Amino acid sequence: MTDASPPPAWAKFRMPALAAAGVFAVVAACVAWLTVGDTGGCAPDAPAAFSHLYRISSVTMEPAIRQGDWLWAERRAYCARDPERGDLVVLALASHPGTVFVKRVIGLPGDRVQLKQAELYLNGEPVRHDWIESAIHAGETGEASQRARFMETLNDRRYAVEIADPEAPLENTEEITVPARQYFVLGDNRDHSLDSRTAAEFGLVPRASIADRPTMVIWSADKSRIGLSLGAGP
Repeated sequence: MTDASPPPAWAKFRMPALAAAGVFAVVAACVAWLTVGDTGGCAPDAPAAFSHLYRISSVTMEPAIRQGDWLWAERRAYCARDPERGDLVVLALASHPGTVFVKRVIGLPGDRVQLKQAELYLNGEPVRHDWIESAIHAGETGEASQRARFMETLNDRRYAVEIADPEAPLENTEEITVPARQYFVLGDNRDHSLDSRTAAEFGLVPRASIADRPTMVIWSADKSRIGLSLGAGP
C-alpha cells in the first residue's frame, strides 16, 4: 500500500485565508456603505455628500455636539417629513461642495427671524431662554474671555446655547423673512458658527439641501458621551 502524498504546505492555510478575505470583504462593504455609498439627498439636484456617519470637525454645535464627536444619522429622515423648529439637521450646500454641516433649524418658510443682544426673536416674539451660567474662561493663549450659556426652547426642544459677546454683530441682526422652500439655521455655539446669519458665506438653506437627522454620538473623546441621544425628536 502506498502512502498518500502530504498536501502542499500552502493548502493548510487556504481555508483560513479564504475566511479572512471574506470577513475583510464584508467589513469593506459595510464601511463603503456607511461612508461612501448612498450619498444622495432628498432631491435629484441635492449634493451627493451624505452618509450614516459624520465626524464633527468644528465647535459650531457645542455644547450639544463636540468637536471630534462621531455621529450616527438617520438617512433621508427629512425626505419623509419637513424639518421643524429646533430640529438638528445634516445639510449640504452647493456653495460648499463635498462638505456637510450639522445645524439647528430655527426659522421655517414664512417665519421672521432676528437676534437682539444674543436673544432670539421669532415672528416678533422672544424665544424662551433660561440662563445657566455666565463665567470667565481662559483661552489657549491665556487671555480671559466671558462666556454665557443658556437653555433655549423651540417646539418643546430644549438645548444649550453658548455666546461670548452679546454686542457682536452676529448677535444683533436685521429681521429676516424666510422665503418659501428655505430654512434659517443656526449653530448652538453662536459666536463660532457659520450659519444663516452670514448671507455671503452661508445664507438660508434650500429645502433640497436637508436630508439626514443626527440621532446619537457613537464615539467621543469623552467616553461618557458615547451612546448619547441627541434628542432628534419623532
